[in-house]
Amino acid sequence: MSNRSVGGYGTTGEWPTLAPRRAWLLAVLIGGKTLDAVSTVTVLHLRDDVFESVWLTRTLMESFGRVGGSLITLILAVVGVAILAESGLVIKRLLPDDWTPDGYPAAFRTTTYLAAGAWYGFLGVHNFLLLF
Repeated sequence: MSNRSVGGYGTTGEWPTLAPRRAWLLAVLIGGKTLDAVSTVTVLHLRDDVFESVWLTRTLMESFGRVGGSLITLILAVVGVAILAESGLVIKRLLPDDWTPDGYPAAFRTTTYLAAGAWYGFLGVHNFLLLF
């Protein structure tokens, strides 16, 4: 039985039209990661008793400075999340139709972008709270 034969929400072709556009999803991701990067640079600049806990970011900051290292980390994070989010299309194309639900690529993309953007935003707020 194919997923296409089952009725219900998101299974008759409406799902892709309900999913947010890639530009909005990318904006949420970039916004969250930018908040994280700005808060990291700010806290590291204002406090001497904290340090960057992520090895890659710390190494990049040592090599390219705080702002340059944070910018490179931002680019790497956005590209990595985008590749992961768009991998739902690959899964849909590689697996038989019966194995993936209709709307899977759009749902996976939306969930991945929003979850990563929310996580980075949370980290940014957490970093700023270190100032108090």
